[in-house]
Amino acid sequence: MLSDRHTRANSALEPHFFGKCALGLCLALGISGTAFAQSMVVRSVGPSASDFPAGKKLAADSKVTLKSQDQITIVSKTGTRVLKGPGTFTLNRRNLASSTTSTRLASFINNRGRTRGRTGAVRGAGTEAAVVAPRSPNLWFLDVTKGGKFCVANPNALVLWRPDYTGSASASIVEPINGGITQVEWRKGSPLKAWPKTAAPVSNGASYQLIGSNVPKSVAVSFVVLETQPQDLDEAAAALIENGCQSQLDLLVDTIGTGPSADSDEG
Repeated sequence: MLSDRHTRANSALEPHFFGKCALGLCLALGISGTAFAQSMVVRSVGPSASDFPAGKKLAADSKVTLKSQDQITIVSKTGTRVLKGPGTFTLNRRNLASSTTSTRLASFINNRGRTRGRTGAVRGAGTEAAVVAPRSPNLWFLDVTKGGKFCVANPNALVLWRPDYTGSASASIVEPINGGITQVEWRKGSPLKAWPKTAAPVSNGASYQLIGSNVPKSVAVSFVVLETQPQDLDEAAAALIENGCQSQLDLLVDTIGTGPSADSDEG
């Protein structure tokens, strides 16, 4: 009788015990998966560029051999690495972004950025400081100076961004098929303006011509509405590459490439 009760007690504990074991295993695998996540190529130039096209996935233990003049930019969930040839590089080294960097990237990618892209100055070898063009502070802000395909993460919250906000300005949004024109205006000192979604609906494949009052030339924009909003660096890069949103991909690479999470390796 005692043995029978002991057996029943063990049977009652087994699901709970194995559930805890399974949870522990999942947590362990999750940590391991984060530590050894694959990387993705987002930019490649040089003789080996065709071997490392944008969007190519690289396993965590990959060895990358580059020739002279080769340079590839690789991103993962924790940051970016720039590999410069000649040389052979191993990708099993973890590149952990600081909490400040993680917050900055989260704001840039997750449509929460509301800061201004400011013009800066970089002093070169001479005495004159070179003016650096401002960059959009958010991946999903539509730059009125950039044309081509534009990936939209949230059609109901699309924002127009202008790099020069020193004065007031206006822009005409032209629908190319029926010729309808919607006018938007910026006040002096304001770089942001909500897209007029009622007058100019944002839908997948919709195209518009943007004519800015203080922009050198008009640009044509074609929208790609994403099914879900990317939540991290590699998801965002993959979505932009897959849908051909080149100006946003360039912005993403340039932004993370100048932050404290950037890591450059030379052979």
